[in-house]
Amino acid sequence: MDKVLIVDDDPNFLDQTGKGLEGVRQFEVLTAKDGEEAISILSDHRVSVLATDIETPSLDALELLAYMSQKHPNTPCIVTTDRGKPWFKKRISQQSFLYHLEKPFEIGSLVSAIFVGLNLRDEGTSAQGMTMASLLPLLELQQKTCRMQVRAADRRLGFLYFEEGELIDAHCGNLSVQDAAKEIASWNRISFSLSDLPRRRTRRRVKTKLMDFAEATWSTGEEQEEKSGQEGVELEEGVIELREVADDVEAAMESAYPGPEPSLEIRQKASGWLMTISEEVKDIRDCRLIAVITGMGRVLATQQKSGTQDVGKLALAMSGFMTSAGKAASRADMDLAASTTLHTKKGIVIMQQLENLDDDTVYAIVTCGPRSNWYFIKSRLEELSF
Repeated sequence: MDKVLIVDDDPNFLDQTGKGLEGVRQFEVLTAKDGEEAISILSDHRVSVLATDIETPSLDALELLAYMSQKHPNTPCIVTTDRGKPWFKKRISQQSFLYHLEKPFEIGSLVSAIFVGLNLRDEGTSAQGMTMASLLPLLELQQKTCRMQVRAADRRLGFLYFEEGELIDAHCGNLSVQDAAKEIASWNRISFSLSDLPRRRTRRRVKTKLMDFAEATWSTGEEQEEKSGQEGVELEEGVIELREVADDVEAAMESAYPGPEPSLEIRQKASGWLMTISEEVKDIRDCRLIAVITGMGRVLATQQKSGTQDVGKLALAMSGFMTSAGKAASRADMDLAASTTLHTKKGIVIMQQLENLDDDTVYAIVTCGPRSNWYFIKSRLEELSF
């Protein structure tokens, strides 16, 4: 079973979060009160996802992330903070190796972030590693004074120098200071270490602000509430909040239908079921998409293995298709349709009922290629309890 490590110096938070996560029953929960205890656990256990508060005793989040980048470079990480709301112009949050989550949050938000990390790992996406764009805002948030040594996947080496969260100097080969900072800020799959700021590097030579290199801005909660309450006011295109973000990727909880919100319990069950069935059919040839939806077309959880299918539109179309199939079954003096299989020259769509709710029904949808072992997939959909 996968192991998830939660690091926080608040014992009440650890206790409540640990109990909440254990209720999901899809992974084992380990806890640590500080960075040093976390490193001790990491040396004894194979951890699938790390979630740490931005500031813990002995080692803060950045120092712990530096350790992870060197010793466990393929382990997705989550950083929690209550210091403010980050807004990023780059869409890095939900599919990122390094996920940001703002306190206080619902346990379902953390569960979703963990499932994202597990899915990224399972699909090999975590091999892209940590990016500088996701790290830079943390340096400003923590008001770090340090030298940061950064090494890219291709072994390029660079140095960034920070004073109280401001980027003051940079060095990378023969590049100018400004170009060196810009170059390093673009690196992916990095490993890094932090050390004291050398005395000779205390003069500010970088003119561009740190958050500009990260293509990010800060916005307070009050400002956002004011914006959201103003009719006709929209966020800048491409800017998304890094708190409780979800879209139509792994373990997404975004709605494709404007009906009532499913309960947190149903969402968690959907995400857990998706993880289980994905593991069972991971070796099936050309299995393209697995999704859990409601009868009204709301997407509860989805994993897109290949292709660019619009999950929301597919969910609405298939929910309508199932309704028509039910009417046809009724006219043939049969029970309500529990499953249907749609065959085309380009592939197959399977829809299987998972559970009846008081006011809706939960279905699974799987799309696969025409030569895929769709019959095995369908049999597992029928046998695997929700």
